[in-house]
Amino acid sequence: MKEQTERQLHLIRTVVPLLRADDIPAWLFGGWGLDARIGRITRDHGDVEFWVERVHADRSKALLVAAGATALATQPPEESCEFTLDEVEFSTAYFDRHPNGSFSQPLGRFSDWRFPPGSFEDEPVLLDGTPLLAMSVAGMLAMKEQFPHLRNGRPWRQKVARARLLGLMSKYGWTLWASIQDAVSPLAGSFDFWAWGMEKYERAVAEFDGPDLRRLLTEVIRDD
Repeated sequence: MKEQTERQLHLIRTVVPLLRADDIPAWLFGGWGLDARIGRITRDHGDVEFWVERVHADRSKALLVAAGATALATQPPEESCEFTLDEVEFSTAYFDRHPNGSFSQPLGRFSDWRFPPGSFEDEPVLLDGTPLLAMSVAGMLAMKEQFPHLRNGRPWRQKVARARLLGLMSKYGWTLWASIQDAVSPLAGSFDFWAWGMEKYERAVAEFDGPDLRRLLTEVIRDD
C-alpha cells in the first residue's frame, strides 16, 4: 500500500468516528466510496470525499477544524467544504432529503442533481476491516450519469464506466460470498443465501452478455 493511500485510510478512520461521536453520519463517495462498497482497496485515490446532510454542515465543519483540520475557501460554502488534515486533502459535500425518499443538493450550482432513494443507507459496510457508511452504488452511478447533463455539468465518461464496471464486479463477488454462506452459515436454515446469490449472479451475467460491456471497457481507459 502506497504512503498516500495509508494516509488517506488513516484520515477516514479519524474523520468517521469523530463525526459519529457527535451523531453526524458521513457517507464516503467517489473512489473511496466504491472501494468501501467492494470491501477492499482497489487503487490509489486523489482525495477523500464525504457526503454530510446539510443540517449538519456547520457543526461538522466546526468539529473538523477543532480536531486540527484546515478549512479551505475553495468551494461555494452552500455546496461543500474542502479541508486538509496532516497534509491529506478531503471534503464534505452537503445533501438534502426529500419527502419521497430521494436526495438532492438544491443550493449552489448543481440544484438539478437528483439521487435515488436508498442512496444514503444507515447500514455500514467494511473497508479494510473498518465499518463505515458509503453512498450506494446506485446513488454514485446516478451522480456520474447525471453530471454531464446538469446545467453546470461536464462530461466524465471514464468515471461513469468505472462505476458501472465496479458495480458489475461487486455483483459477481457477492455471488461467491453467498455460495460460501449457503454452505457454512448457521443462518442458512432460515435465509436462502443461494437464491439471493443467484439473483446477483443472473444480474451480473446479463451485464456481461449485454450490449454495454465493450463500450464500458473502452471508455474506462479514456482520459476525459
